[in-house]
Amino acid sequence: MSSWLFIDWLNAGAQSLEIITLVVPNPEWHMQSSDSQPTRVNESLGFHFTTTFNIRTLSSRGANHGNDVTGLLYVPSLDSADPCVNASAPYVPQNATRRANLPQKDYTLVALAPWVSGECSLKYMEAARQDPAHSIVFFLPGNDTGTPPEENDARWDIPNAGNWKSANGFPVYAVNGQIGSMLMDASAMYSGNMTDVPNGGQLVEYYDSKDYVRLYADIDTGNGTTLPSLWVFLLVVLGILLAIIGITSISMHWLQLRRRQTLRRRVQTGEVDLEALGIKRLTVPQDLLNSMPLYVYGSTTRGASTSASTGPAEFEKLDPSTSRPAMVPRSTSYRPSPLAQPTCAICLDDFVLASEGVEGTTVRELPCHHIFHPECVDTFLRDSSSLCPMCKKTALPAGYCPRVITNAMVRRERILRQMRERLGDDPDAANDAFPQNFSQRIRNMPGVRQYRARRGLSTPPMTASQQMTQMETSSAPASAVVAPPSPPPPHPPQETSAGTQVQPPATADHRSWARQRAENMLGRRAPVDPDAEEARRTPAWRKAMRSLFPRQ
Repeated sequence: MSSWLFIDWLNAGAQSLEIITLVVPNPEWHMQSSDSQPTRVNESLGFHFTTTFNIRTLSSRGANHGNDVTGLLYVPSLDSADPCVNASAPYVPQNATRRANLPQKDYTLVALAPWVSGECSLKYMEAARQDPAHSIVFFLPGNDTGTPPEENDARWDIPNAGNWKSANGFPVYAVNGQIGSMLMDASAMYSGNMTDVPNGGQLVEYYDSKDYVRLYADIDTGNGTTLPSLWVFLLVVLGILLAIIGITSISMHWLQLRRRQTLRRRVQTGEVDLEALGIKRLTVPQDLLNSMPLYVYGSTTRGASTSASTGPAEFEKLDPSTSRPAMVPRSTSYRPSPLAQPTCAICLDDFVLASEGVEGTTVRELPCHHIFHPECVDTFLRDSSSLCPMCKKTALPAGYCPRVITNAMVRRERILRQMRERLGDDPDAANDAFPQNFSQRIRNMPGVRQYRARRGLSTPPMTASQQMTQMETSSAPASAVVAPPSPPPPHPPQETSAGTQVQPPATADHRSWARQRAENMLGRRAPVDPDAEEARRTPAWRKAMRSLFPRQ
């Protein structure tokens, strides 16, 4: 609704115009009694006209919204010497209903006049103010059938009249020329005696012939209140609520998007390790796995070229279904130090030193410098976890980030970061200042309680500088708690000419067993899909709410 229409609506703008026929008692012949009230004539015997769209409000001054403007229809009389009389003569019949043709009683009136000029229209309004008129209806001479011009149109201007709309004292309306001419003609037909009006012979059978038969105008100004109806008010309130909900939802989704982008940048810069923190389980893609170095255990730099040249021929002896082109020793060989690993921590087989006449064991070195049999560690890194089974450090390159960062990952990272910040404010708080039940409070925090409900806490990671004997000793209690899987079925080992085992069997059963053992070494593992785990524990109604208002 435009502002002009809304203002018109508040100011009792005309909604419709209805003209009916009334029988008005003649006060000269009827005493004042209850039955001396105007009576509406049946439409089959009288004049009736209604229009809804072809009426224009020029001024609503004096009209009350919801109170119809009503009155007997008549044409105001001007002074006989006034030039406006001749100007209006083509549009006003000689026998049109005048004030003298109406009962001499204080009935309300509605004036009807042509808008021939601004000056003449002003005189018609002045004449109507002398009568008990409640309104005046103008029409532009012509045969136009549309809605009259807008109230601010130049055709409604009256020179030197000032603000005539507010000074007039009663509302002013306008209809088109065709309706105005029709009403003028009807006014002329219903200005005489009852016997002279249309169907007068039938009317005298029902009414006193001395009474008046006149036209009556009813201008509807609205539904009776300046306030919107209840349903409109409810719609407005509903619209405001929907707007608030929409703006809030968009703001929360935008905030979550910014947080996901921030976490992605922190992961790419190496500030956050998603799997090491238990936020999301990651795996090493095959192309990154192929880029990790393969060495011949114990070979010297001098013997590196030998191993590099003989390596491909020797690896062809492995099972073709399990060997990969990437498993070719690099030219830079691995030389163990006194503190280095003498044993693969997954299968517990010793590495064979490369020496003259003895082929050394091919090992995979992770970025943390721990080494394993490729047959033991590759499947684990590719399918289970990106963490080293020994030190729990990631094998992914710096800046590696998963393709999708979810809201659940953002929440878990924020909870862990806030916990570290609380503990980092006072390093001695854990021993001195914190109460004895502080650890219980930490375990009951949102997120941590969910982790503990699913799995136990992981064992502390070992450092890369520990000797193998120390690692075996420390891992013994863990093996008592977490039962290792049954050993794989025996396979014929790959041996050198001296009978020493060099590589573990590269079979599917061995890889599956090694993967399960590495998972047991890893301890508590991060979830594969944090969002899916939350969805399984979330009721349907809460899921619907979180689709609008994401969980913070």
